Amino acid sequence: MEDAIFLSRMCRKVYLIHRRDELRAAKSLQESLLSKENVEVIWDTVPDRINGDGVVQSLTLSNKKTGEKRELEINGVFIAVGISPESSAFDGIVEMDHGYIKAGEDGVTSAPGIFAAGDVRTKPLRQIITAAADGANAVTSVERYLVEN
Repeated sequence: MEDAIFLSRMCRKVYLIHRRDELRAAKSLQESLLSKENVEVIWDTVPDRINGDGVVQSLTLSNKKTGEKRELEINGVFIAVGISPESSAFDGIVEMDHGYIKAGEDGVTSAPGIFAAGDVRTKPLRQIITAAADGANAVTSVERYLVEN
């Protein structure tokens, strides 16, 4: 939801393709998104294929309820999936925040010798580039920890 709202500020048209017939996000986010004139939600649908010759030209979509397939002409794709961190193994071991492991930019958690990096770490932005940076930072912290212990 937040990504679509962000994109709506700089794109002429944003399609939110959603596999279900309802959204799970906070009502305030839903209202904000649905009030945007340049946002169209395509319900009960999944993307099958990104089409184009060297550049994005369209998406092939399938409606999960009707089975109908269609082409949607577009010139860009931003993939964002809801995430539920796979962190239950650390419950009660490290400090958590709604399933995310509390860790600083260095990856250090509340438990000595346990480090967190990527989308499992509490942080405001979860994207592949930030996850990669988290990994680099955590490696430095792990090395320091191993030398000191």
